[in-house]
Amino acid sequence: MGLKEKFSIKEKQESITKAVKKEAKSEYREDKKQVLGQAKRIKKLWQSKEVVQLKTDAIAVLYKKRGYEDKFFEEFEKITKEGYQLVLMEPVKALNAGSIDIQIGIYYYFQHSKFIN
Repeated sequence: MGLKEKFSIKEKQESITKAVKKEAKSEYREDKKQVLGQAKRIKKLWQSKEVVQLKTDAIAVLYKKRGYEDKFFEEFEKITKEGYQLVLMEPVKALNAGSIDIQIGIYYYFQHSKFIN
């Protein structure tokens, strides 16, 4: 292998290394944006005293967290009397990091009975 070939291989490896570093930085920035966005959403949800998160003619979403059970059950009763049926429950996690599971509440998804086939 000649001297020219050794330099060209080294230059290719350096350019590949730079490209990988640039891509890693870009992915890091994207992940950071997502984490910060989720943190803001969780903080807002944590501070919220609202049980009804969304209500339309077809669907309703209730949020249950510790300390607001009485208000939750009042809203739950209202929703079911209006003809909504529970279709899904989903835990809300403050942190999603593998085996670490910090649950801060539960979403309850309802669908109006006239829209269920």
